[in-house]
Amino acid sequence: QHTLNNNFNKQDLMGRTLRLYVPKIEPPYVNYVNFSDAERLARGYGPGVVIEILKEIKNKLNLTYEIIESTDEKWGSLENGNWTGAFGVMYRKEADILVGAAIMQYDRGLITDLTFPFQYAPTAMLIRSPEKFNDNTWLIVTQPFKWEVWGLTAFSIAVSGLILYIFVRFLRCADEVQYTMVESVWIFFSVTVQQGLPVQPRSWSCRVMLALWWLASITLMATFTGSLVALFAVDKTSLPFYNFQQLVRLVQGGGWRIIMDGTSMTRTNMIKESESQTYKDLWYEMSVNRKVTYVKGVDAGVTLLLAESNYCLLGPEDSLKFQAAIDCRLKKLDEGILPTYLSIPFAKDSDFSTYASNTIRDLVERGFIQKWIDDYTSYMATKKGNTRCSPTNTAADKYLDLSKSQGAFWVLIGGFVLGVTFFIIESIYKGIRRLWKWHRSGGNKMEKKSKSFELEDDDEDLKKTSKK
Repeated sequence: QHTLNNNFNKQDLMGRTLRLYVPKIEPPYVNYVNFSDAERLARGYGPGVVIEILKEIKNKLNLTYEIIESTDEKWGSLENGNWTGAFGVMYRKEADILVGAAIMQYDRGLITDLTFPFQYAPTAMLIRSPEKFNDNTWLIVTQPFKWEVWGLTAFSIAVSGLILYIFVRFLRCADEVQYTMVESVWIFFSVTVQQGLPVQPRSWSCRVMLALWWLASITLMATFTGSLVALFAVDKTSLPFYNFQQLVRLVQGGGWRIIMDGTSMTRTNMIKESESQTYKDLWYEMSVNRKVTYVKGVDAGVTLLLAESNYCLLGPEDSLKFQAAIDCRLKKLDEGILPTYLSIPFAKDSDFSTYASNTIRDLVERGFIQKWIDDYTSYMATKKGNTRCSPTNTAADKYLDLSKSQGAFWVLIGGFVLGVTFFIIESIYKGIRRLWKWHRSGGNKMEKKSKSFELEDDDEDLKKTSKK
């Protein structure tokens, strides 16, 4: 960025002609190059952030603009001591203003006056929208809660059962109901699923504990119900990755490739020069394993993205956000990488650089920059409609079909199977206990009978002996 000099004379800037070099059309920064209000009315949307800024300067200073269109649509860079592309034009003093959203870099600031940044623009990740989540087997049962909630609930039931078991053992002298360990745990499970208790505890300590557990179970049940309703109200999608680190791992695994705009190598160089290990890993895959495809502009990248699977387009956030807004087949991830600032390059030591920076700062502070971006994105999204991705909802869509409700029936079937299994186990267990009791009681009777016979024989021997 150039050094601001607020000692300029505004009158010296009035009524002059400036040469504008336009590298390429890049919505929402440069939508079209026309400064008339009639063109805005005819198209229905504005010319883009950069044109709006230059239009503001033009009207205040009564300037005349001479448009110079690009032939190669490249921003250019310093190669072997020579500047190429649009910045080469600025370096050779063939234009006064570069009409575009240029990433602010030190070497660019040496040959141009970079204005006050009009937008913070991290690099975003754009992928093709994944298919909707189709595995609904246990959707109605397990999805309302995360596994952490289910695990903590099960742990709480077990711990609470242990505490209740200890309480009733210490309160035996107070005529407290004596629950076994299994019965204690089963009591809290019954409360959790809103079942009653056959025998209530008598002590205040145990009753308070159960009352609070009832309150907690009611809250959990209400939360479960609300989460289940929200689950069916919102379409669930499963993304292949959620952050930049996961993307790099997929690229290393060989299943994914990167798409980047070949007309500007700034972001590529940022990846190359980064000291972060994640960026180093990505650069190795891009430079050595050639897992990157360079295209001519964001539109070409989107076309490739829609045609091929397992591709990720890296580009300016506002541009990719716009693409995702107008085509629901695309999905922009929330995470941003490679933070950058966007500026408008003026000729080095230009008389207009400071005035332009002050104008941009004023527009940024008043919120016009973001408003122009949002207005254009909203208008184009409405105009294109996304009808190909938005099927008409019918009344049948509001019903809960078997695909989404099958989990409840699987639980019911599981309950039948477990019930029959425990019935067989209990029957066998009780049969064995009866057999064991019968065996023990029968053995005692035989033993007693044998002893009585022995006593009778002894009596007869004594009688015979006494007669003799």
